[in-house]
Amino acid sequence: MNSFPEHISVNNKKNFESIRDKNTLDILRNEVYLHVLTSQEDTFYDLDTFNRTYNNNMKKTHEMIEVIIQELKLLGWKTFLGFGETGLYIYSTDEKPINAY
Repeated sequence: MNSFPEHISVNNKKNFESIRDKNTLDILRNEVYLHVLTSQEDTFYDLDTFNRTYNNNMKKTHEMIEVIIQELKLLGWKTFLGFGETGLYIYSTDEKPINAY
């Protein structure tokens, strides 16, 4: 970022929550993308860590992860929320990873 975007002007304060939510979804999408590229299918993406780092609102995090799950399904991936719905497994087989619970 070379300068601040115009949409953070004082006159746009009423839209900040929406802007922040979109930005946080973009961050989550990028992190899940990197997880898919770099991790084995028996590992999970840690939603709890994401939530503590970027959102601090697990309800919003779960709303975002539902968007992500639908996008992944369209690409042929299967998903499973484990560890009390704080770990997202992304896998390609018919059976969920052996350590997913």
